[in-house]
Amino acid sequence: MKSALLLIGLITAAISQAQTPDIIVAIDFRPTFLNGDGRNAQLRWFDAYAMPSTVGFKGRMADGKRFAVTQRLARHIGDGDPDQVDEFYFESPGDWKIGKQALPFGQHSLYRETTPALRLHTNLVFEDALLDFAVTDAGTGRPRGVVGRLGKNTGLSFALGENFGVQDTAFAILRQDIRGAGKNHGYRSILGLDTVLFKYPFTFEGEIIFAQQGHTSFDEDLNISDIRAIYQMPNGRDRVTAAWAREWRSNVDAFRLDGEFVIVNQVVLMPHIRFGSRGLGQFGTTVRFRL
Repeated sequence: MKSALLLIGLITAAISQAQTPDIIVAIDFRPTFLNGDGRNAQLRWFDAYAMPSTVGFKGRMADGKRFAVTQRLARHIGDGDPDQVDEFYFESPGDWKIGKQALPFGQHSLYRETTPALRLHTNLVFEDALLDFAVTDAGTGRPRGVVGRLGKNTGLSFALGENFGVQDTAFAILRQDIRGAGKNHGYRSILGLDTVLFKYPFTFEGEIIFAQQGHTSFDEDLNISDIRAIYQMPNGRDRVTAAWAREWRSNVDAFRLDGEFVIVNQVVLMPHIRFGSRGLGQFGTTVRFRL
């Protein structure tokens, strides 16, 4: 909360010295119905991969700087991130970003966490070497350290420090229950490699991560890969994704099919099927409304 108030103070000070910013309401609702093996159907405000429904506002100033504050409609189930606020940040796009934000690691499919961070963007001396780098501290027992990604379409990522991988959105692809590892768990080191290949009407994405040096005996090393094939429908709006994720140390597989079908402007129907090892199996749909 203190960091949120500090950021709001920075935004207010910046606004007071510049022209009135353009501000819009930001809505991203994801009501989701899920039915899984061994449990009753559920209706919740998170999608199948623990991505939350949010509401808030975003703004842009005359000099190009931007800011945003968004709040979750429901808290995370685990205590890896107890805040109701999902993101709050102030940024100069392409240069720096300060506040609570998604950490710059991979493609945000296998691993995604939002924490207070100072983030910098820079290009190294050789071609296509974009470095996205952040220093973060979410408090004791939660992500703390340095995180970054080097590259554009293909990238190398790293998270070094303490308690990475504790939030519900971390490694959710391989879990039946969206509850994350939680406070005081996680890893001191997560390394990753990701790439994307465009071959219209297909997009192919691949990612592999190595999570090591767990904080407890329950935080065993993870070697996770994820391969995704995305087909763009002829209408140019709808798409279907087929994917396979695997944790190689424990031989756990997760196969999934996800659709995105535009019903009307800003409303997308997102059916979901997932099945795999150790009883992993669920189906359902999300109706996503964005404004």
